[in-house]
Amino acid sequence: MKLKTISILTILISTLFSCKDSGESVFTDKTYQDTIKQNIGGLLVRNIHHYNDFHSYDYDIEYSYSDKFDSINKIGSGSFHGQEPPKDEQLIRLGKWIIFKTSGDRDKDFVYIGSSNNFWTKYEISPETIEQKDLWKAQKIKTRTDNWDAVSKVKEIDSNGNVTVLYTFVKEKFIPFFKTGKRQVIYSLNKETGRLEMTKITDN
Repeated sequence: MKLKTISILTILISTLFSCKDSGESVFTDKTYQDTIKQNIGGLLVRNIHHYNDFHSYDYDIEYSYSDKFDSINKIGSGSFHGQEPPKDEQLIRLGKWIIFKTSGDRDKDFVYIGSSNNFWTKYEISPETIEQKDLWKAQKIKTRTDNWDAVSKVKEIDSNGNVTVLYTFVKEKFIPFFKTGKRQVIYSLNKETGRLEMTKITDN
């Protein structure tokens, strides 16, 4: 065990000196902006803060929408942990509403609903928010939302405004290891109010 630890330390020190000699750093901390052309017209503007260390890397993003009249409206924020943000994030128009999905972190997503007067509402799709709903409570599944393996991610947003989420949950009782289960959680856009509402839960 001691030899293994020494080997790891040697590799880390060698990496640090190698980066120092080459003028490069193993750490990154930078901000920049990019834009993505949208299928509905206009541009998605992303102000990105990218940083990393030995353990992982992250992208924190502030989103705005520049419409076809060059009017810029702030949408909200997103965060990607251990992965690069997609290069073609798209807004989806459904009647008088616009839907935008992005990552909220490693274990959750954000869904933003935009109205015709450019007001955006954020919905957090996370293990905690899923399990607060009566529809989930009716499943009577005892879980651990604080476990690393509890993850909820949006799989699809269809043309009718249905948002399909894959929720991987961790069962509360475990001997000797954590056991996980999966459910598909469906949210639907109320076309009158613009609210996103949980409507169905099915086995994955």
